[in-house]
Amino acid sequence: MTALSNLKSIIHQLRTSKILENYSYMTALQIASALIGFIIYPIVIRRIGAEGYGLYAFTLSIVLYFQLVIDGGLNFPAVRAVSENRDNPHRLSEIVSSVLVTKSILFVGMALAATFVVYCIPMLRVHWILFGIIFIQNSIDILFPQWYFQGMKQMKVPAIINFICRLLQIPLVVWLIQDETDLILYAGIVSGTMLMGAIYAMGYMLTHGIHLHMPKWSQIKSLCRDGWPFFLTDLAGNIKERVLTNLIGVYLGMREVAIYDLATKVVQIPRLFTQSINKALFPEVVVKATKERIQKILRYERGIGIVMSIAVIAVGYWIIWILGGHNMLDAYPLAIILSLSIYTWLVTGGYLQFAFIPSGNYHLVTWNQVAALLSCLLLCFAGLQLGLGVYAIVIALSLSGFVEIGFCRIMCKKKQLL
Repeated sequence: MTALSNLKSIIHQLRTSKILENYSYMTALQIASALIGFIIYPIVIRRIGAEGYGLYAFTLSIVLYFQLVIDGGLNFPAVRAVSENRDNPHRLSEIVSSVLVTKSILFVGMALAATFVVYCIPMLRVHWILFGIIFIQNSIDILFPQWYFQGMKQMKVPAIINFICRLLQIPLVVWLIQDETDLILYAGIVSGTMLMGAIYAMGYMLTHGIHLHMPKWSQIKSLCRDGWPFFLTDLAGNIKERVLTNLIGVYLGMREVAIYDLATKVVQIPRLFTQSINKALFPEVVVKATKERIQKILRYERGIGIVMSIAVIAVGYWIIWILGGHNMLDAYPLAIILSLSIYTWLVTGGYLQFAFIPSGNYHLVTWNQVAALLSCLLLCFAGLQLGLGVYAIVIALSLSGFVEIGFCRIMCKKKQLL
């Protein structure tokens, strides 16, 4: 009876809070985006070819380095600040203005840096138009204030906007993309529709009580100081994944990049149901964090992670066959290995967002990602030396996740956080 009472209590709490609503909208957004992506992917991969799609994925992975700097680690502090000031319009305007101005300054700096990088690297110089069109996506990080909607617990708005913009991509891709010469056009369709949604989201926010103004320099400095640990964390975590794509492209070829990209897409399917859990819980838990509550969340997340990994093994082969055809089935064993990352990603996220961040141990978030990056690179190097090829990459990535969990457990015990 006690277990049943606890379950009823949890269900009642979810129904009477914004957690379930925000989780539902964030998950619906991810599912809708993925479904549209899976409709588009078979068309694109067959028309522009694996080499062309691999070039797109490779270029995107480089552009995302600049996005990391533009993001500046500001989203987490911004979500927390918005969550704590939802009923204070003046303070909300200050927070939004500080974030937007800071990111705009970073964008200008990264645009200049990207121009220099493209000029210095022959491969990028050849494909500078493709690079530039994809780079436009970095402006979306400024114009689409998803961190604001998350902090306000209004995820319905970005969910609808993103869905409509993604939906527009289907007829454009079907009608306009015909062969490998349309690669730049495909990049334009993706960047253009995303930019449209970002502009609308910004307008929506500004018509709901937010008044932009030039923030004080002290406010920008304070925001950057709060975001610095998260920037280092994002940098280490994303370098781990982006460098792997770059290594595959440079040493193994663009077709292998496409194979690896398809494997990661398959793993992202179960992540659609898990990656919004911590985000939806964060605004609520961050102000009511208790050891018992965090431990309960982690137990549930371990079970969910295992179930989702098993799901990839069960249906991954058929998903790859449908999306990429017989020639892309090499992605299936890679997807099986990468499925372990679902478990590690979910559990690690729980430790970071519910134990480290609420307790103010931001530096542990950073060091966790540094440990994961170093272990991943060492394992990757060892695997390449053994001649494992692309398997070296996915094995290293998956095992580094368990290093993250080990680090989190040790630090939580040392700091008595759980």
